[in-house]
Amino acid sequence: MKKYKIIIALFTGLYLILAVTLYITMNHFADKQNNEYRVEISRLSREIMNSEVLNDGNNDSKDNDIMVIDANSYSDTIDIFNIFRVTYLSVGTDDSNIITEFYSSRNKYQMEIVPVIKENHVVGYLRFDYKKDIDVSSFCRLSQGFLLLIYLLTVSILIYTDQKIIRPFHQLSNMPYELSKGNLNDGIKESKNRYFGRFIWGIGMLRDALESHKNKELKLARDKKMILLSISHDIKTPLNAINLYAKALEQGLYDTEEEKAEAVVKIQEKTKEINEFVKDIMISTTEDVISIEVNNSEYYLTELMNKIAAGYSERCKLNQMEFAIGSYENTLLKGDIERMYEAAGNLIENAFKYGDGKRLSITFTEEDYCALIHIFNSGIPVGDGELSHLFDSFYRGSNTEGKAGNGLGLYICSEIMKKMNGDIFARKCMDGMEFILVCPMS
Repeated sequence: MKKYKIIIALFTGLYLILAVTLYITMNHFADKQNNEYRVEISRLSREIMNSEVLNDGNNDSKDNDIMVIDANSYSDTIDIFNIFRVTYLSVGTDDSNIITEFYSSRNKYQMEIVPVIKENHVVGYLRFDYKKDIDVSSFCRLSQGFLLLIYLLTVSILIYTDQKIIRPFHQLSNMPYELSKGNLNDGIKESKNRYFGRFIWGIGMLRDALESHKNKELKLARDKKMILLSISHDIKTPLNAINLYAKALEQGLYDTEEEKAEAVVKIQEKTKEINEFVKDIMISTTEDVISIEVNNSEYYLTELMNKIAAGYSERCKLNQMEFAIGSYENTLLKGDIERMYEAAGNLIENAFKYGDGKRLSITFTEEDYCALIHIFNSGIPVGDGELSHLFDSFYRGSNTEGKAGNGLGLYICSEIMKKMNGDIFARKCMDGMEFILVCPMS
């Protein structure tokens, strides 16, 4: 902020320097121009006063002691200095109309009045009407005005940028850092700022989402503790029974084969009870970890593909991966476009992580009032026996060895598609993997 104010101050200082320099320079040229005209008019007036024209009436016109003098006969520089007219007024003239006309200004012309002195007495006045080719004074005022306009416009832009962009951004600059530390208590005041309004709204939504996830994590931690307590209690009974039956068999307490067989059956029953507990734990854990909300509505296929192209075209180009989107009809589909983009994005991210990085293509077909989106990536396919498990939670295929992941991406895709009344399939190809998203048409 301080640096920005320094920039405005420096710009103001520069403007003042330019304005003062321009004013001094223009004044210098104006004074020089005026001196040139005064010198010429002074020279011309002396020639006229030394001549007999004011005595013998040798002039172009004469009316009531006012006359227009032909000055061309006195100087060759009349045209150069644009002296339009030379008029003489006798001091003895008492006609007010003539005097008013003599002293009145004429549009577009400047005038200079010189007294005519003879024998130490003023006998009349000479008026010189002239027009400057370049009026330095007017040019100076125009330049100053133009320079002031540029200064005010620039300062206005700088102040507007400071008020509408820099200050709001400065207020938001610490928010990502606070969020990264888990400080979710400080809310963000909503704003109608045309530049940051949506950004502020998005940060607020992010804060709310992080707070929701934090609360879910706390609840999950409490639930896990309760589950562990419950399991420790519920499993203890069948484990104790299994332990007793096993010791009885080990010590030969059963005399007949029927008793031994019955003990084995009891052990198997208790084992099944424990197995059911383990299944319940796995289901509960998965449901707590993955919480997917879908807002089903309608969207056009073009909207989805534009989002995918905008999100991944440049990335494929940077990774030197061939990326192609086939032709399709702009079909109206049912579902949540944001969740659909998430599902397609998971498949494309898998292509980056587990494919060979050579080719990624998206093609389209239709079947039974559904649009089928085929996402293919080149690389090593999974084994034949793995296709049925790809969409299980926490399952990772054989081609993911040595690569980061948690085995939830395809499971999330499957859950999203089911909640949108769609489906997802995997197909093994000779040179890669193809995933098919089934999207119901509207």
